[in-house]
Amino acid sequence: MMKRMDAQLRYAGRFVGCAASLLLVSIAHAAEPQVGLRSLAMGDSLRAMATQSEGLLLNPSGIAITKQFQASGFYSLRLPSFGHFLHASLADSVTNRYFALGLYYNYVYEKPRFAYRLRGGGDAFTQTIYGTEIVRTGHETGSAIAFSIGERVALGATVKYASYSLRSQLGQDMAPPGLSAADGRIDAEKGVDLGSTGHIVTFDIGATVRPVGGLHIGVVGQNLWPHGYELPTLLGLGIGYQFTDRLMLALDTVINFTGNQACSDMSGATCGETVRRTTVRVGAGGEYAIAGKVPLRLGYLYDNDLRRHHVSFGLGFISQDPGFALDVSVRQAVTAGKETVLLIGFRILRDGIPTGEGGP
Repeated sequence: MMKRMDAQLRYAGRFVGCAASLLLVSIAHAAEPQVGLRSLAMGDSLRAMATQSEGLLLNPSGIAITKQFQASGFYSLRLPSFGHFLHASLADSVTNRYFALGLYYNYVYEKPRFAYRLRGGGDAFTQTIYGTEIVRTGHETGSAIAFSIGERVALGATVKYASYSLRSQLGQDMAPPGLSAADGRIDAEKGVDLGSTGHIVTFDIGATVRPVGGLHIGVVGQNLWPHGYELPTLLGLGIGYQFTDRLMLALDTVINFTGNQACSDMSGATCGETVRRTTVRVGAGGEYAIAGKVPLRLGYLYDNDLRRHHVSFGLGFISQDPGFALDVSVRQAVTAGKETVLLIGFRILRDGIPTGEGGP
């Protein structure tokens, strides 16, 4: 049973990172990091070339790379957890000649599937809960500022406020009398808090360097004030190269220091002690703008936490006059469980179009 439930939790989704004392299995996973319109199609890369709305999610220094105003919005659907994700943002590096500013808002709603345990007055009375509805919701907003040092270096920072909830509702036959007194996560309405993270503040700091020609190097520390599995501390390293106005390639590595835990003591019916696990995601991708108007994107992503390989694809349309862009991106897991992520977005562009999409 342990092996069966471990597989169930591994492939249910990365957000299944609730407290190890509640879980039946021994591993808790970090939340899936949200990436942008172009990044998802390019293997979650672009931290070295994260212009405008991509910079607000990947590397705040990127919003100072190009001179542009951009308003962006997208909707993302994740299966099989039926996750719905909304994003809206503004990024402006035109109005002020000295620095760029950005603002974004994210909303998430999904229904992950996994089993968990409740304490019932002692290890001998623990109860395993199967099949109950679990709902994850979240709100996150952030404000970024970035500036250039000469023509080859950009620095940026983002301050973020967030509130996330992960709750389950017990049915009438799932909670025997006295269980709420034994397990403090059960409220009077038989709702179970599986690891909510409410009203928190954190920040990102990033840098982009363009040492020579079309070479870009990006470094970013995200969630440097960590908050559990929802907002873990990440180190992102990216490298990209702009071959022409139409062709670019990118390669990223993201190291997660605080979002994953493994149980080091399973001597009882529930986990007695946990240890932190460092995990790595590596992604690469390319973009080619056909006729300077139709960007075609391809990518690959490997997640060593879930031992999962993904392939990704994206297509878009860009108009310079009037300035707007439409984008569609898809990422598909090809091993270690089924996961599909679909993203559809719209961008309003002013004062040119981003580098790498037919721009200067």
